[in-house]
Amino acid sequence: MVRKITDGIFSSIYFWVSVFILLCFFMAAWYVNNSVKKEAVTQVGVMTTNIALSNIQIIVNMLDDYDNKLSLIKVVLENNDKKETLQEIVEEIRTLDPSISNITLEPLNVPQEYSTGVWREIYNKDNQLFFKFSLAVNRTERLCLLVNLLDFHKRISEAPIRNSAYITIINKGIYLYHPDEKKIGSVIREQDMEYEKYLLSNPKDTIINTKSDYLDLPVYSYYKLHNSDNEQWLFTAHLPNLGISDSIQKTANDFLVISLLAIFSFLVVFGLGIYRWQKEAVRRRQIEQENMNLLLKSEQHKQTMISTELERLKSGLNPHFLFNSLGSLRVLISKDAEVAKYFAITLSNLYRYMLKQENQNIVTLAEELEFTENYINLQKIRFANKIVTEITLSEEILTYRILPISLQLLVENCIKHTKISDKEPLYIRIYAEGEFIVVTNNYNPREQDDDYSGKGIDNLIKRYSILTKTKCTFKIQDGYYFAKIPLLS
Repeated sequence: MVRKITDGIFSSIYFWVSVFILLCFFMAAWYVNNSVKKEAVTQVGVMTTNIALSNIQIIVNMLDDYDNKLSLIKVVLENNDKKETLQEIVEEIRTLDPSISNITLEPLNVPQEYSTGVWREIYNKDNQLFFKFSLAVNRTERLCLLVNLLDFHKRISEAPIRNSAYITIINKGIYLYHPDEKKIGSVIREQDMEYEKYLLSNPKDTIINTKSDYLDLPVYSYYKLHNSDNEQWLFTAHLPNLGISDSIQKTANDFLVISLLAIFSFLVVFGLGIYRWQKEAVRRRQIEQENMNLLLKSEQHKQTMISTELERLKSGLNPHFLFNSLGSLRVLISKDAEVAKYFAITLSNLYRYMLKQENQNIVTLAEELEFTENYINLQKIRFANKIVTEITLSEEILTYRILPISLQLLVENCIKHTKISDKEPLYIRIYAEGEFIVVTNNYNPREQDDDYSGKGIDNLIKRYSILTKTKCTFKIQDGYYFAKIPLLS
């Protein structure tokens, strides 16, 4: 029974709709979790990029400012006396920008191509490192501006760079700038050297999650390659990893856990519902089975009552038939002993048939017709062939069923209740009409005896009412009496 119920659950559309909703919920939770992760990575990347580019741009602007000063000085020198004017400009500029160590005119190296742009390089003088910005004044001279890296460090520390990031500048494996001034001019880490080589061959801005040896914290390192006319400097902005992505990741994981708990709760509730439904279904099946048993017992009781009623009705036929037959035999004995003897033998054969059908509720029409014909032959002996019969029944009709001693009873009534004489013989016709057997006779009624009860016909009607809803009909029409009883399949 449980297996049948389980099969019923799996074949139910509500079960598969529930599974579909559950899968949709799980997929939605998984999708939201991944979306939150991607959104966290994107937002952290955007924030890191904005802060890094903003801080890097401040330093790039500082370097470009040196280029602009050289260009301005060149213009001034072209219109004035170079030596006197240059000295005045140097004093004035150093007052405004202490990071500038000196501005000088130097001969233009022959191998160096003449260029209209600013030439940047790292210059080592007395074991001190300088930014050296050079701008050709003509084909023989160049204007050079020296910036001490330590002074440049001081200038950057005073610049409005956001505290959430620190900048480094790398060139050829050397720190040109680092927030720790002790590292300026020192060799970079091997890891950063690998990054520098990679970015020089693939000039693309890159964000890497790494650990800072300066802060001793995990940081987002934003690498950007800056190109001048002759140099490629690698700028790096380092932003402390404040755990934003981890926090978002934790939130996403918590959401996933909550979703899984919700799914688990749904499964528990669904499972309990299925379990209770199974118990209720088993209980209903048991009740239905009990009801079926009660109905079966009731039907068996009903069938027993029907069989008892049929037997009671059939038991009422035998005395009735015997009474009429003995009356006929009494008349024959007084007229012709030999015929009466034949009548008695035939009557005993008829009763043998009746006893044979004692335990049967229905018989074939062929069997009942044979019994009726024997009865008619007996009655023809009694009435000296004043009875004429016509039987027209097909072979197919003979296979149908009929109540035992029903056709004979109709013929007996024709004989019993009709005047029979030489001038007015009895005409009996037996034929099929639809699903009925029809027995007709010419209507010439006798005067009714005082002891007439109609018990035979009443029993026949009751017997048919027990087995079928099709009713027997009896009527007088056009001088004939019609009796119709239904055939049983």
